[in-house]
Amino acid sequence: MSHLTHSELRNGIWSGQLEGAADAPNVIATYQGVKIAGISVTPLADRLWSLKLPLPLEMLSDGVHSCVISLATGEKIGDFTVITGEILAGDLRAKIAQLRAELDLLKTVRRRELAQV
Repeated sequence: MSHLTHSELRNGIWSGQLEGAADAPNVIATYQGVKIAGISVTPLADRLWSLKLPLPLEMLSDGVHSCVISLATGEKIGDFTVITGEILAGDLRAKIAQLRAELDLLKTVRRRELAQV
């Protein structure tokens, strides 16, 4: 069984390490169901491989974009998501504020319950 670890995303190239494959693995990356060309697999050590994947420009635009990484056998070994855009940043801040408010409410209710005991 193979294990994929994310290393970094820099200058439009996603990097990761794949552990467990004895021979050079045939790795496939897809975005919106379409195979991404240009993935490179290089050996680092015994059963350890470096993966480099140039992201298509469509993934580097506003919104939420996901990539699925699998072996040619169909075994999914990982995925990653790219989230970009100013509007999205505001949505995330609003969601965090909502979660904080809900947590404060739960703490207040729990304190009342404990005070009545």
